Amino acid sequence: MQINFGISTGINGIPTAITIQRGNTQDKKHMREMLKVIPSVIPKGSLLIFDSGANTKSNKRRIRELGFHYLTLKAKKVKTYRKYVEYFKNNFEDVDILEINERHYYCVKKMEKGVVFYIFFSPELYMDQLRVKERRFEREKEKGNKILRRRKKERIPCDKGWVELIPSLQKTLFSIDNPYISGVEGFFILECSLDAEPEKVLRLYKERDKAEKFIRALKEGIELHPIRHWSKWCIIGIFFICFLANFLINLTLVLSNSSPVKNVKLLKKSLINLSMTVVYPPNGFIFHVLSNVTPRILAIFGDFIHRYEDKSLNLRW
Repeated sequence: MQINFGISTGINGIPTAITIQRGNTQDKKHMREMLKVIPSVIPKGSLLIFDSGANTKSNKRRIRELGFHYLTLKAKKVKTYRKYVEYFKNNFEDVDILEINERHYYCVKKMEKGVVFYIFFSPELYMDQLRVKERRFEREKEKGNKILRRRKKERIPCDKGWVELIPSLQKTLFSIDNPYISGVEGFFILECSLDAEPEKVLRLYKERDKAEKFIRALKEGIELHPIRHWSKWCIIGIFFICFLANFLINLTLVLSNSSPVKNVKLLKKSLINLSMTVVYPPNGFIFHVLSNVTPRILAIFGDFIHRYEDKSLNLRW
């Protein structure tokens, strides 16, 4: 049996809510459950950022009724995208050019019924998608050739016996077009209820991975193992405890100005190596030394960790 859980995370990386549903719950349905919790933890007027899986008319209408704004990715359907790609080409004189993380983007805004559509095109994304589709096309052609080689020759009966058909390849003067290339490569559309600068909107959408990193920390750092419980409340309790533990770690990292902790997995490795060493000198007093104190541990525990050191060590020598 599987479990589907959702995380709401602020732009500062601090998680705000967790919802737990059945394993076969779709994103659009899970979003409706999340919207029941969101009004209790964030103020009105906040911007909700989510993927295209939860992008439905009912969810967006509910968000606006609750007094929030939304930013989401429009599902990449070729027929719908071609209409916006045509608009992008016809209004290229109004394009905004920006660069984020060494990638170049061209953006044209379109307003429809109070909603702003940010039509982006990236040359680097265009080349990446073309390479993926070309590789897929080559794999499919190789697969087709293997199928033809394995295929048995057809035989047709006649008066004098069986006639065996031998297939032959007709060579042409032109190459086969790649059917996977749709003409919308390199394009993506962001849908937002606010009219803002394209660069700001794109940066905000790219930072939605904070929730994904939090979920990864639950699985890898805290090691949320397969749950061997059948009680509903036991399962919810395990998730909630892990959620609170990761929440406290993220909150501590935000409150510290400069922290060397990149993720919970590295922090766990440092904590495992942390040890208390007891030294038994042959002609002296026994003393304790706190070993393997790393900057990651100090970023979480601060000066609290030094209370376990041997304070009388300086007085003995």
